[in-house]
Order: sequence, then C-alpha cells, then structure tokens
Amino acid sequence: MNEIWRSSSTLNLYKTQDGYPIERKVIDASGRLGSLYDASTDNLIDSHSVQAFESKVPRTRSICRVFSGDSSRDLTSFLKDVDFDDAIRQSICLQMVTPRGISRFIEYNYSVNENTRFLHYSYRARKEWLEVTAHKTDRIVAAPLTSTQATHMITKIVWGFEILCIIQIPKNHSVDLIDQLLYKICDQLNHNRITITNKSNNLYLTNQLQNITVYGPETCIDQSNISLLTILNRIKNWQKDSNTHQPLVYTMQPLRWLYNGSQFHVPCSFPKPDNSHTAQIEIVIHRINRQMKNLKEIFENLPINMSSTTLDQRSKTFQQKRRFMLDSYDHLQERLRLALADIRRHRFESVALDDILGDQRYECLCDSEMKKFLSQVQQLLNKSISIEKLKNDEIEYRNALDINPNQEISSTIVDIDVILKRTYSREKENFILWYSSDRLKREEENRYQQIYQELTWERQHLEQQIKIVYIDFTDVTERLEDFIFVRSPLVEVSTNDRDPTTDTVRILSPSKEPFPKPKPTEINVLLMGETDVGKSTFINYLKFKSFQHAEQGEPVSFCNTVCNHFDKFAAKIDTVDLNENFDQSVTQQCKSHVFVLNHGLSLRFIDTPGIDDIQRNNQDVNTIDKILNYINNFSHLNAICLFLKPNISELNAFFRFCVKPLLTYLIPNGNDNIIFCFTYTRSTFSTRDHTDRSLRKMLDDEQLYNISVKKENTFYFDNESFLNVDEYRQQECINSWDASVAESVRLLTYIEQCKPLNLETLLSLHRVALDISMLARPLMETMRLIIYNWKLSEASLLINHMILNSYPIDNDMCTNCAEITFVELGPLWLTQYQPTLLNSNENQHRRCLTNKKHVLIESTVTYEFVPLPAGLEKERWQSSFYNFIFKCDRLLHFLRQQELSNHDDPFQPILERYLEEEQQILQMCNLKSDMNRRVHEVLESITQIRQENSKKLYQLNESLSLNQVYQIINEFITIPTVRKQIDSIKTSRRLKMAKQECIIPKDSINNIIFTSFIDSHR
Repeated sequence: MNEIWRSSSTLNLYKTQDGYPIERKVIDASGRLGSLYDASTDNLIDSHSVQAFESKVPRTRSICRVFSGDSSRDLTSFLKDVDFDDAIRQSICLQMVTPRGISRFIEYNYSVNENTRFLHYSYRARKEWLEVTAHKTDRIVAAPLTSTQATHMITKIVWGFEILCIIQIPKNHSVDLIDQLLYKICDQLNHNRITITNKSNNLYLTNQLQNITVYGPETCIDQSNISLLTILNRIKNWQKDSNTHQPLVYTMQPLRWLYNGSQFHVPCSFPKPDNSHTAQIEIVIHRINRQMKNLKEIFENLPINMSSTTLDQRSKTFQQKRRFMLDSYDHLQERLRLALADIRRHRFESVALDDILGDQRYECLCDSEMKKFLSQVQQLLNKSISIEKLKNDEIEYRNALDINPNQEISSTIVDIDVILKRTYSREKENFILWYSSDRLKREEENRYQQIYQELTWERQHLEQQIKIVYIDFTDVTERLEDFIFVRSPLVEVSTNDRDPTTDTVRILSPSKEPFPKPKPTEINVLLMGETDVGKSTFINYLKFKSFQHAEQGEPVSFCNTVCNHFDKFAAKIDTVDLNENFDQSVTQQCKSHVFVLNHGLSLRFIDTPGIDDIQRNNQDVNTIDKILNYINNFSHLNAICLFLKPNISELNAFFRFCVKPLLTYLIPNGNDNIIFCFTYTRSTFSTRDHTDRSLRKMLDDEQLYNISVKKENTFYFDNESFLNVDEYRQQECINSWDASVAESVRLLTYIEQCKPLNLETLLSLHRVALDISMLARPLMETMRLIIYNWKLSEASLLINHMILNSYPIDNDMCTNCAEITFVELGPLWLTQYQPTLLNSNENQHRRCLTNKKHVLIESTVTYEFVPLPAGLEKERWQSSFYNFIFKCDRLLHFLRQQELSNHDDPFQPILERYLEEEQQILQMCNLKSDMNRRVHEVLESITQIRQENSKKLYQLNESLSLNQVYQIINEFITIPTVRKQIDSIKTSRRLKMAKQECIIPKDSINNIIFTSFIDSHR
C-alpha cells in the first residue's frame, strides 16, 4: 500500500511502498535515536536513546533563504516555506502538537504584509543514524514489550540550530535596497561567511533593522526582539557551541518494517498532498481561527454597561452565542483530530472529513453565519463608541425601545414620541430631543455631522443650560424617515415645518439648514492713534459710570498728559504692568476688550499699539503690519476709530505711517467706516470748526479725498479727568467724565449704523503683501522638503516620501530666541524649534532685540516618512524644485513692482537661516551626514538661481493683476504641505489673540448710560 507520498518540500521522502522512511521537521526536540513516534498524531511516545550509532558532518551545513510576507495568507501557511510538510502543518493546525522553536511563528501578533520579510537560517552541525535492517532491528534496539500507539521509530537525526527572523521594513526605507541587503546576507550565510561588508550603505541599512522578531530554540534565543546585526554577530558563536544544537529533522522507519509481530501490522500512511478532503482542514480551520480572533478583539472592547437595557441584553445574548460557538469549535476540532489520526491509520477514508465539516451541529461556524455574527457584534461596538462620544459631549443617549415599559407590545414612533414629551415636559431645564437612527446616520452622514456640531455649539454657547438627548430609533420596527427635533417649550410651529401628528419640528430636506444655530452678532471696532492719545482710556468710559468708580475698579491701562504740553506720566488710578514701558506706547500688542452685551451680541474694541512713539521709523512700519495681521483674523470691521490730538499740525506723520497703509489695505470699501475721535479737547472746545477744517485740508494734502469729515463721524473726548489733580478740581473731572461718557454712547450709536466692512472678500495691494508674508515660511519649508526628497531619491537611499507636519503655537517665537534641537531622521539631521519660557513664564521673545536678524516662527514643523512611494524620480524632484522657486520669485517681482515689500524680499532671511542651520549641523563633530552636505550645496545654489529668475522676470516685464497674484497664491495653498502650515499659522494667531483678550461681562458694566444703550438693543 502507499505508505508515503512525496511532497514539494525537499525534506519529504515519501515513497510508494513499505520500508521507506518519513522525515519530519522537529517540533519536540527531546527525541533521540531509537525513540518511538506516533506519526498519526505527530507526537513522541518515549525518549528512548541508543548509544551505538554512526555520525558524520553533512555536506551542506548552512541553508539560508529570504521570502516575503503576504497579507492574504494565514500564518500557518508560511510554515511550508520553511519545510514543514502538509501532514505536520495539519497536526499543528488542529493543535495535535504544541508549536516549539521556529514553528512558534504562528503565534506572531503583528500584521504580515508586502513589507514583511522572513530570513530563515538553518545550520546543520552533524548527522546521526542507526544501521537498521528490515525485521532485524531488535538486534540493535529491542522491540516494545507492551502495546504501543507508536507507528515509527527515529533512526536518523540531523543536529544543529535554526532561526526564523521576521523583519518589518521601516516605512522610511527603500524596499528594494533592503531586499538587496537581505539577499546579500543570505548569500554570505549560505557560504558560511557572516561578515557584513563595510560599505556605508550596507552598514547603515543593517543598523536600521532593529526590533527583529526571532523564533528558534531556547538554547539560542534569550530575547525575541533584537537587531539584525546582533543576530548575525551571534551566529558564529552558535555554530561553535554544541550546547545550542538540537535535533532539526527526524527520519523515521515504520515499526511494521523494523520488527516482526502482529502488533506492528497496522499501517500508517498519509493522504496525498493534493487530497481535497484533508486540504480542506487547513482552509476551514484558518478561516475560523481568523474570525474567532476578530470576535475576541471586538468583545474585549465592548463595555460592560451600554447605558441601555435593550443594548445590555443584546450584549449578553451575543456573549452567550459566542460561548456556544467556542464550544462548538472545540468539539469540531476534537472530532477532526480523531478522524485525521484514524485516516492516517487507515481506519477511515478521508471523505469522512467532509461529513464532519458538513454536520448541522456546526452550522454556526459556517462562513456566512460567522460573517453575519461578526457584523452584528461590530455594529454593537460601533454603537458603544458613538454612545461614549455622545457622553463626552454631554449628550444623553436613550434607546427608543427602553422608553416604553410594555415590551410585549410593539411601539410606534408616535407612541414613543407621546411618552417622551410627557416625560420631558416635567423637566425644569430646557431640552432638545434628537430623534435619529443608524440608517439615517449612515445614509446622511454629512447632515448628521452638521447637526451634531450645531447642537454641541448651541449647548456650549447659550447662557441658559440646555439638556440634549439623543433618541435612538434603530431598533424600532417602524422606520424613522428623517431626523426629528423636539424643543422645549413645546410650541406650535408653522404648517410647513409641522408634523401633523405631533408638535415636533421635522427637518424635511438636506437643502434646508438642518438645525437653526443662533449666530452671535459681534460689533468690531478698531482703535488707532499716536502714542498716548488715549485709545485705552476711551474703553474706561464705557465700563465705569463715574470717575470715582474707575478709581476704585480695575481700569484699562493707560498713560496721560499734563495740560496742553502733553508730557507723559502714569495715571494714578492705573495698576503697574511689568510689560509696559512708559517711554513707549502703553499698549505694546493688539488687544481686544470684549463687552458681552445681550444674548448673542458682543462689542469688541481692538486696542492697538501707538504709532509714532519714541522707537519710530521701522518700528512704526512693523506696528502697522502687526495691526493689519491682527484684524486679518476677523470676518468684518464695523468701524475704524482714528484717535487724534487737537494739534493738527503734528498729525501728518501719523496719517503718513498709519492711515495711508490702513487705507491701502481697506481700499476701496473702507472709507465710510472711518471715524475721527479727538482727545484732550477741553482747551479746544471753542476751535472745533477750525480743527475740522484743518483736518479736511490735511486729508486733501495727503490725497485722501474720499474720507468724509462731518459732524456725524467726528467725536470729542476730554481725557483731563484722568489728571492727577487735587480735591479742588475733582468736580471738573467728574463733569468731564460724564460728558465723555455721553459722547461715547453717541459714538456707539453711529457705529451701529455703519455697514460692516467685509474683510474676507477684500482684494487690496497691502493685503496681498501681508498674505505673501504669511506664506513665506510655509513656501520655503515646502521648498526645503522638495530638496530633501530630491537628494534622498538621487542617493537611492530611500524611495518613500518624506512629509512635513505642522503644529500651532500660542507664544511669540523667532529663530533668535527659540530653543533649538537637532534630531536625526533616517540619513538626515534636522533642526527643530521650540518656545523657551523664562522662570517667570514670560515669553522669551519679548526680550528679543528687534535689530538682531531673526525669522518669526508662527508654527513648529516636524518631518516623517510615509509608507507610500513618493512617485517622483530624482529628475522630477529637481524640476519641481526649480519651478517652485520661480513661482515664488514671481510673487517677489510683483511686490517690487508695487513697492510693497518693506524689507525687499520676504524669502531671503528664511533661506539664509536654512543655510546657517545646515552649517551648524556640518560643523558639529558628532553629526556627520553626507545627506546634509548635499542639501547644503543646493541651498547655497539658490542665490544664483534667484538672481537669474529676477533677471528673466525683469526682461519679461511681467505685470500681474491682483486676481492673477491670488491665483498663484491659491495654487500654492492647494499644496497639502503649504495648506497644513497655513492652517497652523492661523490657529496660532487665534490662540495668541485669545491670550490678549479681555472679556467684560454684562454684569460688571457699571455705566448706567451705556447699560441703557445695551437695553435698547434687546
């Protein structure tokens, strides 16, 4: 009869007649020559050992191979690649044997995919064998005296060691280069040469392969995760140390061939490898194991309490079903184990396996049933995640089936709606009931998310507390056709929006706004003026009802002047701020004072640094840019209040440096929103007409013809109430305060009538300059990223794409004051910046010298490699680099044509800083990087490239319109790397704005006149 069939493995010596041995990869290494073996279950029966044997060194001692992972294969199937034949794999699959050595690989817990590599190394130290003869072996080894389950005896053993290394190729490395390295190592090991060549690339790549998972004998492997270099260095020692050697391969003869005796006449053979019945075992077991593993992971993540009686009961039902499936699976495996052993002993035909697998008792384990169950349990897990998110956002979850206590009667939507309304109408707090279902959530995901965001926004921003309850109708038999909302109090709604059966507002179509979000109305007022003109003082008129209250309260910081000489001194009622310097403007940064008025209405005064202070010149230019960058974060401005001192002859510098750049930014829509506020006017009351005429003449001289000067937009304030006066002038100060308060309310009334100026749609020359300035660092960072990828691709070190991540910061920071660290990423060293805080928590940037060269940092960046290939060859990287620089230089050419670039070139300081960073890296003795040297060379060449671009653009005489410039800007912003940085910068600015924001609640406003103004706008 056919004892053994030859497999595709070189280790299998299956023959077609009795008397020929079988070979088995060793699982249990305790076997010795003469040990008995049950081939039907692949287990050692005893550990008998015979001393008289032959031995020699194998001709081929080292065998090494490399092969790739495949996500579509089961782990057990990879055992075939390391010479485990079909029979032993089936035994492992059915848990007839316990995996040991490299077969423990099937317990690997991480994913195996196309980026996984296996390095299998086997070293054969010696071969031992018994010289046996058919039916005469008892002369060497006595036959078993009692009945035994053994079918074979070990007659030959190959000794040595073998290891299986699982290598996950790092995502920032070239798969091809790693493969080349592994095949070189494999070739060296096959020729028993273990030394790694000293080529820099080989050493670098080998050092990068860390945390290699290794399986092998316990005598060799003392830790499962080590570096590839460590493994290679240890192989030589393992070869020499015989204590590390174990049996690798058993060769076994059938007992019926070795001995005479009726007890040995039962044959033991194995079905052909292509036998469809036995082959089905592995397929089915692998599939069930995979699905059981998925189920286990889901159940481990299911919460104990689902916050719903219905869902808790469903969870318990699923748990019971899973236990039943596990019991069924154990029973199925036991039957398959027994059947396979009987088939190998010729007690049954292999077709018997089909009967077992098709048994109706195991219907719950069939593929369709398990997929269905997996889907149900996954839905429950998804539901638990959704409930947890609702809880985190303070939204209560209720299952509709939990609402009707009579579970025996099927509830309709109307029934549940009636119960809910009756229940929540008794609630004292306001509520919103949101009727929804999993189907609606799935089919109208965008609408669901929009509703969710608007509800959470409303709960967070409304003054009164509101309770939001999510009612889940997924399990109700009747289908919920659309999202429904019930609000308190329950009032009648229009016919178009009314459900005829309830007082419930139903959202009818996606085109309609799904949920009304109360949009706050914000009045934004920009305050600008020279230093010490009294912008900050003006805000106090609204906050305090009298001078005495201002003395006792906490007024906004301000300085004031003495009489008509305007000499500076600190006002008595102010508290000292360490960040203020009375030789400069009191307000050193833009700040917002936000008066919270009635529901949904706020009044924001944007207080700005003074213009034309002691620092002068470039400082004024920088201040204007700061102001314009600040207001660029708002959607609109209602008014621009220009605060002026009464001496018109001294105003020309202020208008030249302040008003004209502002109008360049706001043209052509901002003229009607400009308001004039004169301060310290007590001594000039009689000359107001003269002041107005002088102002008009000065505007004409500056060619600002479109700005109106009229009584309605001109206001006068007497700041002398803040003078450090004695008790004899106190009444004058009180009268002055009251008059200024009344004028402030008149100003607010006028502002309210002004049409808001939409900043989001502005197209102006100065805005273009600011937008390009904000783009400068993101563009240069993106250009440097292109250089990195170009040089990495050119060196054939990496083919994966290097990307940039950007993060917002909430402090001012520049390259001069930031904390600098050098980090290693692959073959590159990179510079990273982090803010430095002093012991007092003061931002270091405030101490940064303005005359020192630095680059403002508004977001931090880091780099990483992504697993996807870059998709650009080195030639295309190079082309992208040159095109990118040329497009940046087109923007610079436009700025120069318009004479809008104050510092001539927003990109050059950043490029110079990049060069300094690379020079620092190259000069540090412990940071040697050939890649950084290549990057440095490219950065050095940019100056020449840009000079050529400038010459070319000058010759072309390109003249771009504003729309064409913004087309280039928008093309840049569509680049994901640029987009990420711009978003971070905008977030950083908002965070810093929030730090400079003073919220003044309505109940803290003590000004009666201002309060009456507020009440009139309810």
